Amino acid sequence: MVVKAERKRRGGLAVELLLVFPLLLTVLLGTVEFSLWLSAQQQVLLASREGARTAAMGGDANAVNRSVQLALGEGRFEIAEVFLSTMNENGEPISSGDPVTVQVRLPATAVVPDLLRFIGISIRNEILVGQTVMLKE
Repeated sequence: MVVKAERKRRGGLAVELLLVFPLLLTVLLGTVEFSLWLSAQQQVLLASREGARTAAMGGDANAVNRSVQLALGEGRFEIAEVFLSTMNENGEPISSGDPVTVQVRLPATAVVPDLLRFIGISIRNEILVGQTVMLKE
């Protein structure tokens, strides 16, 4: 009888593991994806801040693009789109004291793996956006 009780326990443990393992795996993958998302979002925001600083100091669109790419680094971050406001609301070039806006947009799947798509949560169409406004000097 002791042998039968041990077999039942072993089988029960396997069933419990089969029930709990997918949940634990989902939580682990969700944690990894969320932390990578936050890290990438911070890097995009830093890149927009560097681009706005360059634009505020009088840099042109090429200089802004270079500073954004330098802040983002090489690799998958190279596909980022950079939008720079060089005109005020009247259509005139921005003068000293006017706000300069730099926006950096990056597809999330370029930098964050889509780890939770197997449970129906996907970042396929998400975009990471960083925007900074500074006054031109």
